[in-house]
Amino acid sequence: MTHSRETPALLTVEQTAERLGTSVRFVRRLRAERRLPFVKLGKHLRIDSADLEAFIDAHRERPWHEAS
Repeated sequence: MTHSRETPALLTVEQTAERLGTSVRFVRRLRAERRLPFVKLGKHLRIDSADLEAFIDAHRERPWHEAS
């Protein structure tokens, strides 16, 4: 079966925490508060790398001189 969309990279909670430079506990809190989209595969929790990038971009502070 051929998909037109690339298969997303699913990160573990540990990989997500490392990428954010935070603790695993912080990532689990983001999940519990539904602030970070996630995929549940049985008992395993995964975060789509594209969703993580969108989360990071949404929380990026822009310099005042660039703000519109």
